[in-house]
Amino acid sequence: MFLHTQRLLLRNFNASDLEAFLAYRNDPAVARYQSWDVPYPREKGEAFIAEMKDIHAPKQGHWFQLALELKETGALIGDAAFCIKDDDARQAVIGFSVASAYWRKGFATEALTALLDYLFEDIDLHRATADCDVENVSSWKTLEKLGFRREAHFVESLLVDSKYTSEYYYGLLQREWRGDK
Repeated sequence: MFLHTQRLLLRNFNASDLEAFLAYRNDPAVARYQSWDVPYPREKGEAFIAEMKDIHAPKQGHWFQLALELKETGALIGDAAFCIKDDDARQAVIGFSVASAYWRKGFATEALTALLDYLFEDIDLHRATADCDVENVSSWKTLEKLGFRREAHFVESLLVDSKYTSEYYYGLLQREWRGDK
């Protein structure tokens, strides 16, 4: 699977991505609001890439993560993901990670724009959702810039490292993405 933007190629992971993938997965700043622990083991990275590299179409109930490749250099700078819901094939959850060296350069917005175009236009998704820690300001600002609506604020709802954190939940409808009223 390939999606293009002005500066990025969203594509399947491949074996040559391993070192860059491990580098950002092991960056405490990147991992801070993610579901993985640091250190992120090489074996886990190898297994992840092996699983993702051969996926050619989304499968309901399974995460599909696409590598974000910088067109100019070929560098892996992060990933964008989605999971079509088990109980509704026209709804999906999205997520993203970007290596800290590439933060605040618009790459997440650019990648998610291409991903949302694919989800809403190519596979006719009705609704996309996302969630993030309330302290992850860059992520929720990115979601809001893309038109996501904050639908919920769950206070101290998620246990992370023996501390409860709060989360924002966001939603975006196909008609909102298209600009239909």
